[in-house]
Amino acid sequence: MSGYDFKTISKVEKDKLLSFYKIVFKDRYKILFENQEWFYRLKDNNCEPIVLTTADKIIGQLGTIPIKVKINNKIKTACWYVDFAILPEFKGKGLGYKLAKEGMKKTDIQLAFCNEQALKVYKRLDWSINTSTKRLARPINPIKWLPILSNSNSKIFKNFFNFSINKKLKDLNLIKPYTFKKNSKSFLDSFLKRKINEFNSLRFLRDEEWFNWRFVEFPFSENLLAFELNGNYIIAHSIKSKNIKRLHVIFHYYLNSSEEEKIYFLILKWAVENDFDLIWSCSVNQKLIHKIKTIFPKYLIKSMKIAVIITPEIAPVLPNSNVVTSALGISATIPEKIIKEIPFPIPL
Repeated sequence: MSGYDFKTISKVEKDKLLSFYKIVFKDRYKILFENQEWFYRLKDNNCEPIVLTTADKIIGQLGTIPIKVKINNKIKTACWYVDFAILPEFKGKGLGYKLAKEGMKKTDIQLAFCNEQALKVYKRLDWSINTSTKRLARPINPIKWLPILSNSNSKIFKNFFNFSINKKLKDLNLIKPYTFKKNSKSFLDSFLKRKINEFNSLRFLRDEEWFNWRFVEFPFSENLLAFELNGNYIIAHSIKSKNIKRLHVIFHYYLNSSEEEKIYFLILKWAVENDFDLIWSCSVNQKLIHKIKTIFPKYLIKSMKIAVIITPEIAPVLPNSNVVTSALGISATIPEKIIKEIPFPIPL
């Protein structure tokens, strides 16, 4: 590509990368820059992020996270696309398309959460788009979300709002979370014994290595909380940013699914008691989403766009699938039926 070069992130000067991040990732450039080895799992060089340069200047990046998948009983490395960005003055030149196409050379399988701009790029590359993963949100403190309530009576309104929630949850005991960092070993033991939805064709391999990277080595592991109820486990991240206290549910697994929804009600009650402003989660489990719909209002449930592509030689295409087995002559998409049931990793 005349005038432009592709480089892996480890081959560019750090100060230039930081300058690029300050422009395209304004709200989190410092955290991303200081923790890029963890964010992108840079120990795995098979899937290292790519940057696009011109005249010795970084103008674009395709962030990637390597993940293992089990496909047709074989373990493969897939690339999860994140932090896909082009400098504003270089947009509209087709550079995002070229950057994504370069990334497709890395592995046989690529996946990505995508916004509307990235979606256009992936569609041009014949990726399959799936929207079965849902983002769930539950505001708790109305004062933070309705500025009109920020007055002298705001505390009274908040107390009334919390009282109405607690009235619905009054028959539930108060759950007490564990500090994950101090109890990681016991949660690893339960994690390795968890029930897994086995699919003959394809599933993500969440093993001990993944658990240690995602939670134990997490740069902010001191803010991780772990909840347990009768064989149901939830790991959540407590965050305070811009004066908003949030609880992000990162991962839910179980040994016994009979009370999988009850743990969410207990967490809501705990969050109210501990002055959280928002609970956030995402799930592809439609049955669970229906069970907890009284916690997460329907009008706040949003579809998350996920793009997927896989090479035809290993694609788990079903005999009755209408999926085209070649895209641009080199790739095939995963059938919709399989995509809907894949437990996608939650972005950071």
